[in-house]
Amino acid sequence: MVEFKEFTRRLGKLPAFINKIVKRNETLIVEMQKAQQHEGVNKEGGQMQSGYSTGYAKRRRKSGLQTSYVDLHFTGKMHKGLKVQPVKGGVDVRSKEPYEYYVRGNFPKSFGLTEPNAELLADKLAVEIEKFLVG
Repeated sequence: MVEFKEFTRRLGKLPAFINKIVKRNETLIVEMQKAQQHEGVNKEGGQMQSGYSTGYAKRRRKSGLQTSYVDLHFTGKMHKGLKVQPVKGGVDVRSKEPYEYYVRGNFPKSFGLTEPNAELLADKLAVEIEKFLVG
């Protein structure tokens, strides 16, 4: 059992600890984001878009890619460059590729974890946070 004084000391260090465990779980967060996008699922759990424009769909078909729903994958560059970045009030998954801004503009709900994925991640992080505070 942790004494109150020690608990409050740890509480003060909680934001830095959370940043550390988020960084430690970056691979999991990025993989969840990639999987959602490859399945064409937005952060609300719905489909991003039912299909690509006629011209772009033709280009995708020539490359052997599916065209029935938007999956934000063509060359894979954007997904290879995904990293977790701190933002006010949490974290975001960003890519170093310049066209990520275009993607976010056209598909504003494309980045962010679905509720089930966020709950899975929260459960995993909660165990570590509890150990830090009282363990």
